[in-house]
Amino acid sequence: MRPVIAALDVGLKEALRVAGSLRGEAAGFKVGWDLVLESGLDAVRAVARLGPTIVDLKLGDVPHIVSRVIEKLTSAGACCVIAHGVIRPSLKPDERIYLLVKMSAPSLYDRVWRDLLAEASGFRGVVLPANEPEVIAEARSRLGCGLRIISPGVGPQGGRPGDALRAGADFEIVGRYLLEDPRRVEEWPSAPSKCGLPGP
Repeated sequence: MRPVIAALDVGLKEALRVAGSLRGEAAGFKVGWDLVLESGLDAVRAVARLGPTIVDLKLGDVPHIVSRVIEKLTSAGACCVIAHGVIRPSLKPDERIYLLVKMSAPSLYDRVWRDLLAEASGFRGVVLPANEPEVIAEARSRLGCGLRIISPGVGPQGGRPGDALRAGADFEIVGRYLLEDPRRVEEWPSAPSKCGLPGP
């Protein structure tokens, strides 16, 4: 098993083909708006049958609504979801939530991500950019091994396979680079992260 989460940002038929080819190789899968808008919770159910599945809708609503959405997604088989960190402290700690702390593209998170790291206790982990390994290294030194770090931004966004892992991430989230050729999964080591946290 390699510390890679395949981002299945394609149609359902292709997503299931790629997920099937990566079953047993990738640590898990990420389902986003593309698949949910196409096939709803059926997409989550189908992908979750092939491995641990994170649903990335970047939730950012009032707590009551976020809680209802999380219940629906986890009931459909998702292990966890990604939510915007900027809705802390309204968003209460939850082991099913990855807190988005900094994006792999420029955003206002660039100004506040260090403050958000201090708000991450009690969540499953944080999302930090693979194309900024220095950010991951700083975050790991601040967080210790108590939280997972998952990192998108490999490939077209500039991150190189393995750089985020070497900086302290537990898993790299890879979309287009892996979707173009699932055999590229072999570029990642089949080794546990530095912190040895169970996957996704």
